[in-house]
Amino acid sequence: MKKYLFSLFLFFLFTCETEPVQNPPDVSQNPPEEDQVVVENGIETLMDCLEVLETGDFSNLLIDLYDNVDDDSNDFHETMLEAIEDIPNYQPLIDSEYPEEPFNIQNYFGTYNYNSQTQSWSTSNSNSEMKMVFPLFINSTTNDTSITLSGVTEELMNIEDPIYIPTSLTLDMSHNNQTMFAINVLNVEYSMSGEIPVPNDIDFNIYMNPFTHEFAVDKLADDQFSLGYTLSNGSGCMTQFQGTVKLLSTDYENLEDTDIDYISASIVTNSMRVDIDVDAEYLFAIDDPTVVQLNNFIDVEVFNNNTLLGEIEIQEDADEEYYLNMVFVDGTVVNVEEFSGIGTDGEVFIQTLEGIFSRFIDRLEDE
Repeated sequence: MKKYLFSLFLFFLFTCETEPVQNPPDVSQNPPEEDQVVVENGIETLMDCLEVLETGDFSNLLIDLYDNVDDDSNDFHETMLEAIEDIPNYQPLIDSEYPEEPFNIQNYFGTYNYNSQTQSWSTSNSNSEMKMVFPLFINSTTNDTSITLSGVTEELMNIEDPIYIPTSLTLDMSHNNQTMFAINVLNVEYSMSGEIPVPNDIDFNIYMNPFTHEFAVDKLADDQFSLGYTLSNGSGCMTQFQGTVKLLSTDYENLEDTDIDYISASIVTNSMRVDIDVDAEYLFAIDDPTVVQLNNFIDVEVFNNNTLLGEIEIQEDADEEYYLNMVFVDGTVVNVEEFSGIGTDGEVFIQTLEGIFSRFIDRLEDE
C-alpha cells in the first residue's frame, strides 16, 4: 500500500512539473495613493476621448443637420426624399419587401443627382455602385453630400421567417468630399443549427469621423466564441473590448445561462486594462449568490501598462446595496466611489457623461 501511494505521489509530482507555468504579472511597487491617481487619470483620459468623439466632425454634422431639418419650414428635405419615388428604376425598390426578398443592388446601379430648382433627380450610368448626390442643408449652394453603396453580396438566412442578409458591403457618406460616415461589412460567415444562425466569422466596422468602431465575432470551437470591439481615432484615443465565452452545451436552440462554462473579458482604454473572469457554471447555478460567492466566482484585476495595480471586489452595505472596493496590491482597500471622477453611486461619472453628450440629450428631450 505504501509503495502504491509513493508511486501515485511521484506520478502527480512529475505531471505537475511538466505543466507550463505562467509568469505572474508585474506588480506595482507604488504606494496605493499613487496607484489610485493612476486609475483616476485613466478615467479622466477616457472622458477626454469621449469629448473628442462628441466634438468630432461626424458628431458636429449630425447636430447641424438636426438643427437644419428642425428649422426647415419649406419642407426642403421632405420634398427631396419624396422625389426619389419619381426615379424610374427606383419603383421596384420602393415596393420591395426586403429583407424577405433580395435587395439586388445591381438593379439600382447609377449616379443620382438632385436638382433643388426642379426638385427632381437625374440619372447617369454606373456599373458598380449606387450613388446619391444631393445638398444636405437648406442653404447648401451645391450638391455637397453623397451616399455611395457598393460591393454588396447577400444570401438567404433560413431562420423561422427567412430573410436576406448582407455578407459584404461598403457604404460611404461624404460631405464636402470628406468621408463622415461609413460601414464596411468585410465578412459574414455562419452555420445553421436548426433555425439558429451560429456565427463562424463576422467582421465589420463603422466609421464616424474621426473614430472607427471595429466589431468581430469568431467561433473558436463549437462550444467557444470570441467577441471583439475596438474604438479608435488613430490619434491617441483607443478603447478595446475582447471577450470569450465557453459553453457547456452545443444545443444552441435550447441554451440557458446555466449552459455557460466561463466568461473571460479584457477591457483596455489607452494604458489601462481591466481583466474579468467569471466562473459562470458555478455562479449561475446559484439563485441568490452572496457577496462571498460573487467574489469567489468573479475575478476583476486592474492593470496599467501591464502592471497589476489591484483587484475590484463587490461588497454590500447595511441597506443590502452593492458597492465596489478596489483592493490594491499591498492590501489597502478603497471604495471606488471615493475615486475622483466616480462619486457616490457613480453620480460624478454619470454627470460628466451627461455633460459631454448634452447637445444630443437636450435635443432628444425636446422631442
